[in-house]
Amino acid sequence: MELLLLVFFCLLTGSEVTFGAENEPKVIRVEEGSDVILPCSLNTEDITNKKFEWKKDGRQVFLYDDENHSNIAGTGQDQQFKGRVEHFPDKLKSGDASITIRDTKVTDKGLYTCEFPDLQPKQIFHIQLVVAANITGES
Repeated sequence: MELLLLVFFCLLTGSEVTFGAENEPKVIRVEEGSDVILPCSLNTEDITNKKFEWKKDGRQVFLYDDENHSNIAGTGQDQQFKGRVEHFPDKLKSGDASITIRDTKVTDKGLYTCEFPDLQPKQIFHIQLVVAANITGES
């Protein structure tokens, strides 16, 4: 009942309701120098023709917009992630917007968001990435 009232209020006031991010962000821990997959999925909806964007602290990590993504197009991706971020094109039909960050660095730690800005209601997922320093000096 409370959710119904919230949705009604938001519709009445023109506010947005964000699902998929009701609770704390999912925490992923990785050692520096390794690759990590940041999960984001709408599960069953085909997102091949949808826009989704990954951000860290408001900076663009990855943008997918109708088969064009920032690693190729070079549109606004933060320099910290250039050449290190990939998505899974073969999984878009099953709603998977996950990305891989290669060769993680301690500076990659932080709060990441995966956002589908054009969906109604807007969908936002939160991931907290923790990158532990490689104390052995090995990669």
